[in-house]
Amino acid sequence: MKCANVLLIFALVQGERSPQPGEVYRHAFLRAGTDSDELLHPASYLQQVSDEASEFMNVSVPKLRHEFETVQKDAEADLNKKLSHPDDGPTTDRGKIVGGIACCSITMLVLLVGLTTCLEQRKKERPKLQLIAEESPGAKVRKLAHTMKPEELEKELKTSLGEVSLPSVGPSTGLSPTQQLKNLEIYGRNCMTPPAKPNVWWLLLCQVFGGVFNSLLWFCVVVEVGLASFMGADESDIVTPSILAAVIVASGWLQWYTEQQAESMMRSLQQLQGSEEVLTFRTGSALTLPVEELLPGDVVQLEAGMTVPADIRILDATDGSQVDNSALTGESVAEVRSKEAVAVQDGQPAPLLIEATNILFSGTGVVQGKLLGVIIATGDKTLLGQIAQGVQQALPRSSLELQIEHFVHMIAVTATFTGLLSLVANLLSPDNLSMEKVILNSSTTFFTFVPEGLMPTVTFSLMISSRKMVKQQVLVRRIDAIETLGCVNVLCSDKTGTLTSGKMTVTDLAVVEKSGGLKSMTMAEAVKTSSEGLQRLARAGLLNSSTQEKSSKQVSGSPTEVAIVLASQEVTGESAENVRKKELEIFQIPFNSASKWMLTAHSPATSSSPQREVRLIIKGAPERVLELCELTKEEAGNAARVYERFMASGKRVICVAEHTFKTSHDFVFKGTGPADANFPMHGYDLCGFFAIEDPPKTGVLASIAKMKLAGCTTIMVTGDHPETAKAIAKRIGIAEKTDSKSQYQVITGAMIESRGILPGELRIQQLAENPDLAPDCADFWRSAVQEATVFARVSPLNKQSIVQAYKSFSGSIVAMTGDGVNDAPALREADVGIAMGIRGAEVAKGAADIVLLDDDLCSVALGMEQGRLCAENLRKSILYTMCSKVPQAIPTFTQLLGMPLALTTVQVILIDIGTDIWTAIAYAAQPAEQSLMEQPPRHPRKDRIVNSGMLLYSFCYMGLLQCVLCWLAFFQMPGMLDISQRRLPAGEPVVHTKEQQMLVQAGTTMYYWTLVAGQVGASYVTTTTRQSLLDYGFPNPWLNGFIVLEIILALAVIYWPPLQVPFGTQALSLHHLLIGASSIFAILVVEELRKLILRQSEVPIREAIPQPQQSKKEVTTSSE
Repeated sequence: MKCANVLLIFALVQGERSPQPGEVYRHAFLRAGTDSDELLHPASYLQQVSDEASEFMNVSVPKLRHEFETVQKDAEADLNKKLSHPDDGPTTDRGKIVGGIACCSITMLVLLVGLTTCLEQRKKERPKLQLIAEESPGAKVRKLAHTMKPEELEKELKTSLGEVSLPSVGPSTGLSPTQQLKNLEIYGRNCMTPPAKPNVWWLLLCQVFGGVFNSLLWFCVVVEVGLASFMGADESDIVTPSILAAVIVASGWLQWYTEQQAESMMRSLQQLQGSEEVLTFRTGSALTLPVEELLPGDVVQLEAGMTVPADIRILDATDGSQVDNSALTGESVAEVRSKEAVAVQDGQPAPLLIEATNILFSGTGVVQGKLLGVIIATGDKTLLGQIAQGVQQALPRSSLELQIEHFVHMIAVTATFTGLLSLVANLLSPDNLSMEKVILNSSTTFFTFVPEGLMPTVTFSLMISSRKMVKQQVLVRRIDAIETLGCVNVLCSDKTGTLTSGKMTVTDLAVVEKSGGLKSMTMAEAVKTSSEGLQRLARAGLLNSSTQEKSSKQVSGSPTEVAIVLASQEVTGESAENVRKKELEIFQIPFNSASKWMLTAHSPATSSSPQREVRLIIKGAPERVLELCELTKEEAGNAARVYERFMASGKRVICVAEHTFKTSHDFVFKGTGPADANFPMHGYDLCGFFAIEDPPKTGVLASIAKMKLAGCTTIMVTGDHPETAKAIAKRIGIAEKTDSKSQYQVITGAMIESRGILPGELRIQQLAENPDLAPDCADFWRSAVQEATVFARVSPLNKQSIVQAYKSFSGSIVAMTGDGVNDAPALREADVGIAMGIRGAEVAKGAADIVLLDDDLCSVALGMEQGRLCAENLRKSILYTMCSKVPQAIPTFTQLLGMPLALTTVQVILIDIGTDIWTAIAYAAQPAEQSLMEQPPRHPRKDRIVNSGMLLYSFCYMGLLQCVLCWLAFFQMPGMLDISQRRLPAGEPVVHTKEQQMLVQAGTTMYYWTLVAGQVGASYVTTTTRQSLLDYGFPNPWLNGFIVLEIILALAVIYWPPLQVPFGTQALSLHHLLIGASSIFAILVVEELRKLILRQSEVPIREAIPQPQQSKKEVTTSSE
């Protein structure tokens, strides 16, 4: 006899109620099984049941009652013996010990990491006591050395500088032995202090056990392990916490591994300091000392090719000595150095030390000449050391970290509230649930709302986006910087090498024609022109030069001379070597800062005349060279107008003139200028002008316009001259073509030093919060961030202050580009630090979040678009993930109504980890729904990735829709209504027979399958916010592929026996499988109707608002 008949007959025997026709039909169906031919008419079946009931009452009642009582006792015994059953989980003594140790270990690690992180954060936020500059040893000389005379330096540094000059040095020059010991004690060795590096394994622990979200997940694991170990509940066996723990550890390890860096910023800084030994004079003795042994007060001698080992005040130098400061300033032009002290006017502040021409900075290189100087700062006290200290500051928290934390807080509140509500409801339940059941239900409800797959989803999504950005020449070092880059609304960009090519180039020439007038032409026009005046100017440029030619295209020397030689070779069609062989150089007066010109004398290589013809060529600053030329007043005025027009466009102008005279072969040239020369120094003929600049890169203008359309303002931050920077800014669209009346349009480093330096220990962030602390300084920075387009002649620490000001006074999300060591502190301070990959220093790359592999600003625009796409896809991914939370949580509450549990905990984890997580990751490859670079950037503090609107959509709309579909499918299963409608005595379990367990298992399988199908529908409808899927299509092959795999996995869980047991599923009939799958189409139809209504309601608004024009050059984002 079938179980259904037995139950119905027993109900008749007990006399509880009369059978209903529908119930009789259902029992007939159950009795028939799957064979439709056995299905009986209800009336016939009722008669058959009555006959069997009569026989049953007379013969088998006692036996049946005994069997029923036995089944009931067995069910109760089964519930009571779960704790001791070895197959139900670690409920043995050994299992309890292991579970207890696991719970305690996890709790201790989470508390340890959390408390340690909190203490470290407080320590970092605590204001550091900084010594006032005047109180620290040697502070005055480090600040004012460029304005001091040797006598003052000697007094401050306690050294002897009595007879210091090249080529000889006096016998008492340098530090005495006693003073050497004192200075060593005061200043220490010439080494920079390396940063304290945290242990890599501790960093891994922080990634795995640190953070609010991970703490929430570990709490779920601890509860699950506790339930499995001590309460033996079926639904929370050891499989569930094991899967969850594995996901947490894998996600943390993946992020830790991704962010591990091979290079060391401090090691790169120390390499810049130099390692060769230096010629040092102590008490007149010449010593060759290692860099580490140098002390303030030591007198050292440097030559071309050497790296400067410390900050040095020049005491003597050969004419034309030059240094390469590009490692610090980022500027490609070699700078002239001299020994003269900088004059300071009464009542005026001293010029900036970094602009002084008599100072050598540690880490820079000597390009030309020989220099003698006294060391004024070593180690951490050098400018390079100060930069190193700035690099060591803690990284600011990324916007993604803040938003994930905000989302976690929202989820934690939601999950805690729901869990407590479930706890109270279960305690007040009339079913008199056991404490084990109460804790199980409430904990299940709690972690149902916790998106276990969130961190793996975020990590994998960012990694996929970073790989796509590499194809666009953008290397991501901190993967969470991708999302922040899309939020940037202020881009502080270095000029040299980023906005410009970083290579000095001749762009224009002006040539004296036969008529005496000057003709201006571009370099492209000059190549196509063949005139006597142009050839004369180009040959003069090749002859009057100190460059060395390795090949026709490889020339070494100062950047200005290299540019002139390369341009002249292109005009003449000859190499410099060939031209110089025809006209040999017989005399030279090198360039110096006083005369501002260079003179060379040349004679033909083959000359048989008794007198040789000498060609004098002079090249230099236009105003100085024109003084030596023979020009009428009108010609001089025309020449001045030409070179002033070039200068007004930000170009460097070099004037060339020549004079020919005859002399004897044994004539000896003497003199260094017009005052003492024994050869003509006046009456020169003007040849023309070279206009040289570091030109804007190709595509920069379009990229800046694109970013401006996207709501991102580009600010130029450079160490170059203000007028040059302003001219370039106008050409590339950073500054307006017409000059602004605002005094803050171009801000110099001198303005920052005089008006923007904070008093005492005050920080810019504190000043922004309380401007009354320094009103004038606050007004300056407030006006600067609102009106400035160019910051020129700024020091490395000024750049850091500029970034802080934009973040604090305007609340901007700031990106900073840079390539030099000087940019490292600002790169670290910015929300997104962007370094140049080709010409960038290793220190800058180490401090940056993103590296441009092609040094092209166009890549920043591409990266910005990819960042916005990443954020949009991440938002859709989280939206999709949260859609399943309500249908996952509701079954725990419906138990209070006498319904069986429709979805087990392990099935919840299976949906979150086994299916949803992979589909959510596939969103990283989703193409943009609309043009992202024609919208203003999303501010992460005002428009978060996850907001209340998304939660309403996920929980109150899509979640409820899926919930209704799941319950409708659940009650389609045979016997579910009967089990749910039965009224049970207090304390009696909802399911107590194996047959009922089988029915409920089939119901949970149906609920699980319908929810999986509903998530398939949700995955497609969340790919767009307004656009119809009929128009948008299904363009993401990754999403389509993962959905197919998700369905295959669900079917395997339902139909493959090895997976049926751990996940508690049963095979479904084709009919029920199709019923569950219909939820896909139901969700698609409902969402299409919603989006149609939304689009129709927006039409009048869209027609009333003028649409932005499409940019001419679209920046495309690869969706591969």
